[in-house]
Amino acid sequence: MSPIYTEPMNKGRFETWSIKPSMDFHQVTQVHGVEIVSLETLPSEADGIMASWDELSAPLAIKTADCLPIVIEGEKGVVALHAGWRGLAEGILDRPEIELINPQRVIIGPSIHVCCFEVTLEFKDHFKESPHFKEINGKLYFDLQQEARMHLRSKFSNLLVSIAPLCTCCQSTLNSYRRDKTKQRNWNLYIKG
Repeated sequence: MSPIYTEPMNKGRFETWSIKPSMDFHQVTQVHGVEIVSLETLPSEADGIMASWDELSAPLAIKTADCLPIVIEGEKGVVALHAGWRGLAEGILDRPEIELINPQRVIIGPSIHVCCFEVTLEFKDHFKESPHFKEINGKLYFDLQQEARMHLRSKFSNLLVSIAPLCTCCQSTLNSYRRDKTKQRNWNLYIKG
């Protein structure tokens, strides 16, 4: 078995697998929150892992079924995040741990895209100032990737942000909660080197 999506980064690579890969990695118990923890605090409940380049001995793993897997490489280390709409609305991208690594490059991995992320009118209350709502055939949709990109670029103006073109809901080889109500998850890895 091989990854469904791969993208090189400055100091490593990002991979998405539809099944758990057979390798050792660091992970957290994800809770749809905003906490980011360091490797020495594992195991932990959180939605992000931070590591300096020196201490990163195994890949970092984030599990998703439609949420955004976000990897941020910086001068001083790397942060891997699980960011659903709740995490974005509650400020996971504003956490001080991200600033500590001096961010340089970001990949937003395969996740649900605007074509499939239909929302209610009340959902707008979570992102009152956002320009990323789109009406299609009388229905309201939200672009999580562009919301995350805009937020990151507003904080770090020179940040290079890449967005994977694969929508988890459209791409049948990826797991999607919105499409199938599945308990299966996509494994998103950051592999150093």
